[in-house]
Amino acid sequence: MSVQGGAAALAVVLGLVTSACTDAAGRESIPPRAGAGTVAGAGGCGPVRYDDVRGPAPSYVDGPLAEIPNAHALCRGRWLPATGARFVPQGLVVRGHRAWVSGYNHRSRAAGGDTCRVIVVDLRTGEEIRHRAAVAGVWRPGTPSCQHAGGLALDRHGLWLAQRRKAWLLDPETLDVRRGWSLTGRLRGSYLVTDPSGRLGFGGFHSERSRPLHWLDPAVLLEPGRLEVGPDDAEEIRSGPPDAQGAVWADLGPGPAQVWFTRSTTSCGELWGGSRRRFAFLPGAEGLAVARGKVWVVSESTAAPYFRRGGRPVVPALAQYDLRDLARWEPSTCPATGED
Repeated sequence: MSVQGGAAALAVVLGLVTSACTDAAGRESIPPRAGAGTVAGAGGCGPVRYDDVRGPAPSYVDGPLAEIPNAHALCRGRWLPATGARFVPQGLVVRGHRAWVSGYNHRSRAAGGDTCRVIVVDLRTGEEIRHRAAVAGVWRPGTPSCQHAGGLALDRHGLWLAQRRKAWLLDPETLDVRRGWSLTGRLRGSYLVTDPSGRLGFGGFHSERSRPLHWLDPAVLLEPGRLEVGPDDAEEIRSGPPDAQGAVWADLGPGPAQVWFTRSTTSCGELWGGSRRRFAFLPGAEGLAVARGKVWVVSESTAAPYFRRGGRPVVPALAQYDLRDLARWEPSTCPATGED
């Protein structure tokens, strides 16, 4: 799972949403557009057709795109660059025209070793800018290497990468590892999110019950010699929803700004802002990011390990949504039983 919020403090939030508005607290707010009050399906920037999705489609995928709820708001689609037959995307960060996507090689974890990858993609073309496999390595003796890479976030310190029991800080340009930590107690790194103050939120996954969302000051992790972080290091602990796959801090309208979550299976997706704010979203939705006044989301539905089993919808691996009429979207009917 994954996710990505913004970067640290106001400057980073502004970098994340260069064409959106921010309030006095630096919270992201998507400005209204003309006609935003129309019913869902009457406006928006979609739907997107199969031939509109940029980048080489996987060899095992063919059109047309599946008919999914709220497709009127799906603005753009991208395929991910080729990464091998087992790659499953999880985390997402977007800055300008670049996207960082983290993930892992499915069913390779039992063999040990590092099965994670980070791909940097040009969102204008879908082309690969940079790609690193075995991204984290073993950062200290006796510690297993990266095997899931569900959490991804970017701030002034660098690119944060996390999984259930471990976290790393990478150089966002070279993808080299700078630091690494063990996550102890109930602290989990299944997804990551940042808030306007620069705090880093570590969230856990469970398919049936909520897991805590621990908010930490990055300065705590960056203390010299620190190799572990746990619940006692958190400034604040909140509950996340069951089956949380990714998250972002934003005002998706109507406000105020809050943490929004993705919940999904490979056949269904949901954007979750509370029990009364559940909207149908991209099937297989994992990490999401606000950028340039719209929301990007990465899906695992067309990842080969799932899609080749049959029955999965054809949807872009990366999709951009206009959420400015979100309140009028079709509600979610997702069973929300994903996997970590």
